Amino acid sequence: MKKIKKIVSLILCFALAFSLLVPAVSADTAEPEAPAQTSSYGDSDTDYPIVFVTGIGQSYSYLYKSEEDAKADIEANETDRATARWNLFCNDFSFALKEPRFWLNALSVLGTFLLSAVTDHNFVSKSAVDNIVKILFRYNTVDENGELPPVVVTPRMSYPLSQYTEEQRDNFFRTIPCHNVIGEIGEDYIYCFNYSAFSDTYKNSEALNTFINDSVLPQTGKDKVVLIPMSMGASVVSAYLQDYGTQGKIARVVSIVGAWHGSDVFADLIEMKFSQNAPELLYNGVVSDLIGEPWGYLVNVALRIFPKATLRSIIDELLNSIVENLVIKTPSLCALIPYTRYQAIRAARLEGREDLSYVTKTADKYYLAQKNLKETVSTLNSDYGVDFFYIAGYGLKFGGFSDDYKFFQFFETADTTNSDEIIQISSTVPDSTFVKAGESFDGSYLSSHDAAYITPEKDVDISTSFFPDRSWLFSGQKHELEYNNTAIRLALDLALGKITSSNDENNIYPRFNESRDLKRLNRNYRPDLEKWLETNSLSDEQKALLEKNEAAASEMEESVLNRREADDKVLDDYEAMLVSFGVYSSDGDSSPSFATKALKGLNDTVYKIFGAKGFADIFRK
Repeated sequence: MKKIKKIVSLILCFALAFSLLVPAVSADTAEPEAPAQTSSYGDSDTDYPIVFVTGIGQSYSYLYKSEEDAKADIEANETDRATARWNLFCNDFSFALKEPRFWLNALSVLGTFLLSAVTDHNFVSKSAVDNIVKILFRYNTVDENGELPPVVVTPRMSYPLSQYTEEQRDNFFRTIPCHNVIGEIGEDYIYCFNYSAFSDTYKNSEALNTFINDSVLPQTGKDKVVLIPMSMGASVVSAYLQDYGTQGKIARVVSIVGAWHGSDVFADLIEMKFSQNAPELLYNGVVSDLIGEPWGYLVNVALRIFPKATLRSIIDELLNSIVENLVIKTPSLCALIPYTRYQAIRAARLEGREDLSYVTKTADKYYLAQKNLKETVSTLNSDYGVDFFYIAGYGLKFGGFSDDYKFFQFFETADTTNSDEIIQISSTVPDSTFVKAGESFDGSYLSSHDAAYITPEKDVDISTSFFPDRSWLFSGQKHELEYNNTAIRLALDLALGKITSSNDENNIYPRFNESRDLKRLNRNYRPDLEKWLETNSLSDEQKALLEKNEAAASEMEESVLNRREADDKVLDDYEAMLVSFGVYSSDGDSSPSFATKALKGLNDTVYKIFGAKGFADIFRK
């Protein structure tokens, strides 16, 4: 199953290299149930309700056979009639397999793909590729008004977490695992604004305004809310601030890895700009990482049946079809284009396209929202008392950490960025200054800037950002920051107004911290142990070992001073304990298999002989 998931990940990366900005966690393992909570929160006039604004992959969409079924489920607040559920792309392509048109186009692409392998030309039909993309992504494609098909519904809960159904609670805690930090607030004051990643940013911001004014504020009796945008959610909040910020309904904005200035890797995709190292990555790196050993090495070798120019042409054709038929037609995705790159993309992709006039209109407006963001937040802060805070990861190149995002290394700015492997730090902490991940500022820069605002690695300077004293950074932290419990705890403390600045005497969180990832502990180890104990018992010696490891894990969770190496050691010890109990089986011999050694050897030998070329290229030369 793990290998299948990696292959699917590879296909999706080549199909649309933007499964970015906080993808939702796998839906095959439930999060632990949040404890019942009682709280006095809300008694004070300054106890404001908290609204999470989700990112890509944090909202679930449902597919129905008919509009009537969809309406019936919405009215009943259930999803029983849905035929499929997904958190980014529609994951049920059975409809496509029933269409002769799909198979005709698929056979056309397959045949011309094979023909291209033995020639110097790309014979793959553009129209056939376009048709396949349109069919497969039918339920992710918005119309000229920015609307998904009416049989696709992304439920929006206009009530607090305390009133969620079991399924809604499960969805919420999968993507925002804040079980252990919301007790002080209570679920009556926790809300979540959901929307489809394939939508219209300004319709979403209008809906957020309605959500705040018609649901959150009347239900809580408060006059303001705290917004916590996550990743793509920052684009919705940015549009909201542009149109509704001066209404005075926002007390604080706490950004968690927000895409305030878009993502360069996304713009690279639209502009088809690739890394200078792309050929080497294609022939001897990323594919094997995505698919896994040993078969990834075989795929690396098999790709060489295509001449390099032909293979590049085919990949460009596939990606361009995705951009043209899905990405550039979706207003919410266009909002991920950095404003510094928008005019060039507008000229190349939008100008003169009557069919994209609606997208162009909304994209033009959002370009101004990004461009004027600093002025907007400064005015809201000084004149309306809105406090802004930023939490982000840094120190990684695009695709420089997780196997699922290795494909992002193909893009041009991967060679120069400093990011959480998906969004550059100058977007998540707007206008911060950086040098390439792994490098450091030169001596003249360091001598002329305040060291208090420069990271320990000397690669990011937040003194140039919007609010330097209201920004917290985590070194080596990948984009899925929600499993860094220190970051979530910090976000909630900021939301509660416990901390107003990194210089605040009440601040216990380092301005520059290390990363942490408790996903395996809280999603796997503890639930698996609890289930195992239902039918097994521990000896006294095992109980003592469990107590020791739980104490170490609890101590780590309580500490806000992250130490990645030491924290991971705690998790490794916990896993070893479960292996010793028999909860997990031992991996046994961890040395590479014969197939892995053989195929890696073949791949390395071929690469040494041919380099980043197809077989035909070297003979032709």
